[in-house]
Amino acid sequence: MATQSAPGRGKKKPSPDPEAVELGQKIRELRQARRMTAAALARSVGVSQSLISQVERGLATPSITTLRGIARELHVPMSALFLGPHDASADETDRYGRQLVVRRGHRKHTPASANGVDFQLLSPDVHRAIEFLEITIQPGHTSPPEPGAYVTHEGEECHLCLSGTVTFYIDGQRFILNAGDSIYFDCTLPHRSENNSDVPVVLVAATTPPNS
Repeated sequence: MATQSAPGRGKKKPSPDPEAVELGQKIRELRQARRMTAAALARSVGVSQSLISQVERGLATPSITTLRGIARELHVPMSALFLGPHDASADETDRYGRQLVVRRGHRKHTPASANGVDFQLLSPDVHRAIEFLEITIQPGHTSPPEPGAYVTHEGEECHLCLSGTVTFYIDGQRFILNAGDSIYFDCTLPHRSENNSDVPVVLVAATTPPNS
């Protein structure tokens, strides 16, 4: 007589996403370099220790707000936590070895997530005076993703809408951008962006100094 397996037995757990694992390793190495415990980092960022543990093991992907908080507490630019290739080829550097060109397929980026907002670094690395990003916001999503949340940080930003329609809320005012429109604002003012349409929004953004 054939035997039946117990429910769930023999099923493999899904493997962690390789990009999530790479991000988690980066965060853990930076945290340990600062001699900070996971509990201390969680308290500083305002999230649970369990979330930090899951992120470091590649079992969870942090929202961009949490990623920004982690970068702030680890004293690195947020883009230092981006993923992607680190070595430039000869046709991408100047005669002194400094990378000038970033190929489309070689951009550093945030890991794919369910947050609906993806960031790709257009500048060669994080050691520049300007942070240059391409941002894609999926329909119905916002940046930051938490309902009603706003962000503030030092510096200034300029966004150019490449496609779609995006709504910016800055210090209590609403601004709607269509393809070809741009906006420039002081980042110390509370701000957020929303895609209330049914198609993705693509933006390019320059921030100075680089957001940390």
